[in-house]
Amino acid sequence: MHNEKPNVFINGKPIPDRLVKRAEKLAGPIQPGDYWYDVQAGFWGVTGQPCAGIIPPSIEEFNYPMPENCAAGNTGVFVNGRELHQKDLDRLSTRGLPITRQKFYSVKVSGRVFDEDTGEELDRLGRLAPTVEKAKRGFGMKVPRKAL
Repeated sequence: MHNEKPNVFINGKPIPDRLVKRAEKLAGPIQPGDYWYDVQAGFWGVTGQPCAGIIPPSIEEFNYPMPENCAAGNTGVFVNGRELHQKDLDRLSTRGLPITRQKFYSVKVSGRVFDEDTGEELDRLGRLAPTVEKAKRGFGMKVPRKAL
């Protein structure tokens, strides 16, 4: 069992199956794949791609630093350390996230947004995942067919 090759990677780190099983209690079913995960807001996606969904934040088994380039960001706008892909910036800007380049924001699943340079709280984005918050669990992580 110790020689078992991991099937799930989070933020570049292999996650042993026993920890994946534990994380699934909060995240929902997790299929094999290479994912990035934002421990502050619960955003997740396939490495090298934009956000695919939201699961609960603060999943202990996935608490590894998220590389800033994990989602093929190309906007110069950063959320919780991740440079946003244009698709993610488009989604979040419709909810009120500023689009100023070379800005760094901290975003919580509650929709609270802070300017990381000043610490100032900005307008809220609204609850990002009310169904996940209510259920207290996510709907899982899987590699979309188009990503295969």
